Amino acid sequence: MEFYIKQNTNLPIIKMDVVMDGRTDAYEEMNSILDNATLRFSMVNEDTGLYKIFMKEAYLTTKDKRNPDSPWEFYIYYKWGSRDTNTKGRFIGEFLVVLESGELVSPIREELYINII
Repeated sequence: MEFYIKQNTNLPIIKMDVVMDGRTDAYEEMNSILDNATLRFSMVNEDTGLYKIFMKEAYLTTKDKRNPDSPWEFYIYYKWGSRDTNTKGRFIGEFLVVLESGELVSPIREELYINII
């Protein structure tokens, strides 16, 4: 997945869908689990392997429901700080969800590439 942001800006925020993993039976249970989770975001330079952002606080929000009968869906997101985008380059981003039962890393299926242009 590719994400682009201009150098020295803090918009747009970076967000990802929280995907049901099959370990929970309902979104209500997932909501309860996520309410008690610690959410973190890290970003490492692809070329040097050095962290630009390490374990900063990330946040959770619900998606707008178009149908009141549909299940709740969630985004995990990170608000850029003033120094987070001051260096041009290609970075690998990662969200970490710390639960009582362990840790989940997102994205799972593909790398999150952040391009500061």
